[in-house]
Parts: sequence; structure tokens; C-alpha cells
Amino acid sequence: MFNLSDPNVILTGILLIAIAWSLKKNFRMQKRVRDRDPLQEAKHEIAQTEQKQVNRLNQLEVKLFDYGREVEARSDDRLRVLDELLQDADREINRLRQQLTLTQQNSSEPTNQPGPDISMYESSRKISASLEQRSMIVFLSQAGFSVQEISNCFQHSVSEIETILTEENEQHNTDVA
Repeated sequence: MFNLSDPNVILTGILLIAIAWSLKKNFRMQKRVRDRDPLQEAKHEIAQTEQKQVNRLNQLEVKLFDYGREVEARSDDRLRVLDELLQDADREINRLRQQLTLTQQNSSEPTNQPGPDISMYESSRKISASLEQRSMIVFLSQAGFSVQEISNCFQHSVSEIETILTEENEQHNTDVA
């Protein structure tokens, strides 16, 4: 009756299989549409969106917490460094006050002994009192003391202090060049 090797029969069989598959797919789709609950789908979509937002908020909270810790650590480091600088500055101020007191005491009794800051030069050469005073004048000037304050410490006139400072600056500039 039917010859199975005939191309028309093969094409007809393939066509029937394609139609059956298409109908089955269509029936499944219609069943899904009938069984679908739009309210439940909307609730599910809202729940997913809410969960995404909660997750995003949690991520932002963690980032904010990390950033806060980082800022706190940086500020603690800066405060620690500032405290160390303040302690160093206080020690330097106390040292300069002691040196100023020693210089005032030594200016009333002239000696050829080097001061406490210049003890490292003692072994290499003897420093005369005027050279020691000159180096102290320059040091105090660099430390921020005014010419009037320096002249009061060394009991010299303001013009003498200014002359010493200009000579030392010129000598320093020629040494550098």
C-alpha cells in the first residue's frame, strides 16, 4: 500500500511530526497561561526586588563601615604623628631654654669651654668664645628668635647681632656656592 521509501511519504511523515510537536507546544503554553496566577507572580517579583534592595543596602552598609574604619585609622595615625611632633617640639623648646640659660650664665663669666651643643667639636678643635657665640646667635635666629631677643640673651646691641647674622649668612652662601 504505502511505499516507505517514497519521498512524498517521508515528507508527509516529517510534516505530521512537526504539526504534532507544534500542537503539543501550543497546548502546553495554553495550560501555563490558564494555570498562571498574576497576583502570585506580582508578589514574587516584588519580593525579588525587595530582596535585591536589601542586599544592596547591606553591601552599602558594609562599605560604609569599612570606610569609617579606614578614616578612623588614618586620623588616629595623623593624631599619633602630631603628638610625637608636639613632644619633639616641647623637648626642643626645653633644650633651647636650657641652652639660653647656660649662654646667659656663661656670658657673665667668659670661658673657653664649648657649650653642650658644640661638645662634638671639642675633640677636633678648640672653639673660641666668640665663634661659639656666633654659632648660638645663628642657631637662635634659625629657631625663630627675634634679633632683639638674641641681643638681650648675649648682652650685645641689636646692630651687632644683625651684623653677625649677615656675616654668617654671607659666609654660608659662599660656602654653598
